[in-house]
This record gives sequence, structure tokens and C-alpha cells, in this order.
Amino acid sequence: MFKKNLIFEVLLKNILYILFLYSMYNYFIFFKWYLGDTQMIIENAYYLSLKSSVPLFLFVFFIHIFFHKNEIDAAQVISFPPIIFLFSSNCGFMLATTNMYYLQLYKIPEFFDLLRSEEAGLIFIIIAVIIISSALRKFRSNSEDPNPTSSSTQIFCDGIYKYTRNPMYLGLILFQIGLGMILSMVHIIFFTLFTYLVYRYGVIEREEVYLSQKFGESYKQYMQKTGRWF
Repeated sequence: MFKKNLIFEVLLKNILYILFLYSMYNYFIFFKWYLGDTQMIIENAYYLSLKSSVPLFLFVFFIHIFFHKNEIDAAQVISFPPIIFLFSSNCGFMLATTNMYYLQLYKIPEFFDLLRSEEAGLIFIIIAVIIISSALRKFRSNSEDPNPTSSSTQIFCDGIYKYTRNPMYLGLILFQIGLGMILSMVHIIFFTLFTYLVYRYGVIEREEVYLSQKFGESYKQYMQKTGRWF
């Protein structure tokens, strides 16, 4: 039985790698066309968008179903935060391409073109990477697992955590905004509201309950000193 489970896990991981790489390859091809000057038939553009988004949805689905499991002594979060980010960004992309190349139900008002900026998007992404990497370094230097499905043995109140209680989630939201700007796909930016709401109610609130119960007054004092986001 153990050998069968091990074979299944290895096979599943290989399938996940293939799905992710296949999706990223098609995303690259799509945006190379979308942001370039080459012409493409609408039907072909939509088909290429589906080849990009559907494998990523399958990747997210399989990761959540087969690998998401909260430890007993852990915050009972709804899913892995990076998976939530991928799902939300992919939803924004799929909604945009389905409307542009298939349904054609509406047009994005021109004033939203202000959000289509490679320079501004790059700034958002750089800030996001700095915030996330600062948080990850804090976890590594203290031999703590940043995965919220695992048990917490300590709380951090200094470094980047002096300014925000949730730097990694803040960073992922900023990254999603920057991604939408760089790719000139404002639907991805719109879906940051979805990302925020899932993080807020499906992850952060559950972490706060767990950490308050485990660390008591010390965490409650930290909550009073430092904001949830800023």
C-alpha cells in the first residue's frame, strides 16, 4: 500500500509539473502575441487562451485536492495562499479573454487604460518581491515554516512584520496588480478584490484566531500595535 501511494504521489507531481509548464508555455506564446504586433484570428486567440488557463486551473485544483491539509495545531486556512493568487489571476485572464474573443458582452472603459503600464507594473512587482522575500528570510532565519497549514512555534514582531502583520499576502496582492499592469490585462487587477476577500476571510481571520488562542496576550498586543495590512 505504501509503495502504491508513493508511486501515485510521484506520478501526480509529474502531472502537476507538466500542467504548470504547459500552461506557462502557452501563456508566454499568448502574451508574446497579445503585446506584440502580430495578427491572429479571434478563434485562434481564444483557443490559445484556453490552452493557457485550463491547465493552470487543473494544476490549482489538483494541488488543493491532493496536497492541502491543515495540521491540527495550525490555522484552518481555506487553501494555500499562492494557489489562491494563481486561481484569482487565472480567473481574471480567462474572464478577459472569454469576453474579448468569444462573448464580447462589454468593453472596458478607456479610463482604465491608466492601469496598463509596464513601468508602474514593474514597480509594483519589485515592491512585492522585496516584501515577500523579507518575510521569507525572517521565517528561514528562525527555522519556521511559512506555510499557514503547519504549526506556528513563534510570532514575529520585528523586521517587515513591524509594519504589516501579513507581508506575504500583501506582497501577493501587489504582485497581482503589477502583473495585470505589465500584461495590459486589467481584469487580473480587478480580481485582486477577490484575492483580498479570500485572504481576508479564508486565511487571515483564521490565522488570527489560531495565533490568538496559541500565543494569547502577546499576539493580541502585537495586533494592536501593527495593522493587518499596513
